[in-house]
Amino acid sequence: MQIKSLLICFTLIALAACGKKEESVNAAESADSAQVSSVANTKQKTEESAAQLGSLANSQTDSERKFIRHADAKFQVKDVYQSALAIEDITAQMGGFVERNSIQSRKERIEHEKIGDDKLLQLTQYVLDGELVLRVPSAKTQEFLRLIAAQITFLDERTFTAKDAQFDLLRQKMGIHLNQQTQQKLGEAAEQSKNQRTKAEIIVAQNDSKMARDEAIVREKEFNDQVAFSSISLHLYQLPQLSKTELPDIESAFAQSRPSFFTRLWASIQTGWQGGLNSIVFLSQAWPLWLLLLALLIGLKRYRAIRRARAAKEPISS
Repeated sequence: MQIKSLLICFTLIALAACGKKEESVNAAESADSAQVSSVANTKQKTEESAAQLGSLANSQTDSERKFIRHADAKFQVKDVYQSALAIEDITAQMGGFVERNSIQSRKERIEHEKIGDDKLLQLTQYVLDGELVLRVPSAKTQEFLRLIAAQITFLDERTFTAKDAQFDLLRQKMGIHLNQQTQQKLGEAAEQSKNQRTKAEIIVAQNDSKMARDEAIVREKEFNDQVAFSSISLHLYQLPQLSKTELPDIESAFAQSRPSFFTRLWASIQTGWQGGLNSIVFLSQAWPLWLLLLALLIGLKRYRAIRRARAAKEPISS
């Protein structure tokens, strides 16, 4: 009987161990499946964001045309600071540079709760916003936008433009050539002229032409820079965050520091008494005014008495 009981016990223990092992295996398989599913979802979102950021305006090329590309995008990220740093790194990898990086906290709601010990709990709901202005080589604009797609959790809007600048560039080159011809003619005219006044006027006109030429050269270089590097403006934001801060309860501290009711009442009585005395002193300083008023009253009283006496002497008409 003892042997049979021992066999039954060993059998039950083995079955329990097998059950736990199967449960742990199933749990591990579920965790692996969830992790694989999460990775797959993240990859799918990244691919969707990359597709949303794609546009022919960012990649079209033409041997005869020169495009000035500009991109604007607004999207949600998990962490504004981390995403801004990651985008800056990608910009450097693409051979571009950062023109502006601005991150600010926007407070949407503030509440205070008493937590005792003369303290307040300040609850602040805020949103982080980031503004990035980047310059990226035009040929790598599409690749850059696809790389930053991994930072996007939700795309609000995006705008791409590709302006044909070939005629503007041609206009700048023609302006430079015309200024050079004008300077040459002015120089020849200055050499041939014997009139000093005419020479001075020609020199002034020549200097103006040189300034116009230099300005045209600068504009041409600006156009070439805009063609070589796309301008990309990004607006980043994340979901509202909650900040908890302990602050001293100033109103409670002042209330506890105030004196008792009777102390304040006695102080008020003393203040009122002193105020009454000060009023009497102030009124006494105006004694000439009181004398004047007294004289006016006496005069008015005498005037009324004289009128009554005259009225009594006059005969009563029948």
